[in-house]
Amino acid sequence: MIHQQVVLFGSIGLCCGMGTALVIVLAIRASRGKKQSRSQYLTTFVFSGNLKQTTLLDAIQFLEIGQREGILHIYSGRRKGYLTFVKGQVVDAFYRNVAGREAIFRILELEEGDFYFEPKKISQPRLISDSIMDIAFEWDARKNEGGEDEDPQPADDQQSGEATHGSAP
Repeated sequence: MIHQQVVLFGSIGLCCGMGTALVIVLAIRASRGKKQSRSQYLTTFVFSGNLKQTTLLDAIQFLEIGQREGILHIYSGRRKGYLTFVKGQVVDAFYRNVAGREAIFRILELEEGDFYFEPKKISQPRLISDSIMDIAFEWDARKNEGGEDEDPQPADDQQSGEATHGSAP
């Protein structure tokens, strides 16, 4: 009788041990599966928007702060452009047969269109050395200089009665 109880308790202990081992193995497999799916989620970062709702400068700053790497595609009608990011820094730009800083200036002028960010490993040299903030400040200065020159000019023309079209007075 004692022998049967020992065998019975031994069998129960063995089953409990195997059950615990099975639970541990399943937990390890589940955690590995979660890590893989989490890393997949992190690499499939998707960022997109409409230029009427989000300015391109805001989108660029978002990617810069997040130190993202990939290509920001910009579509305005049939026109297409892109900005290439490495560790959050714009390293290349292209829009309507123009590259570099001038392409960024033209892209920043867009008021309508869509954009989306394609995360991908970039292995190209840095073609734009200035920070996006320096470029944005220069773009804003250019934009404001153009606006300031245009506003006072018609008022002066109306007062003097003269038209200036690039000719000397």
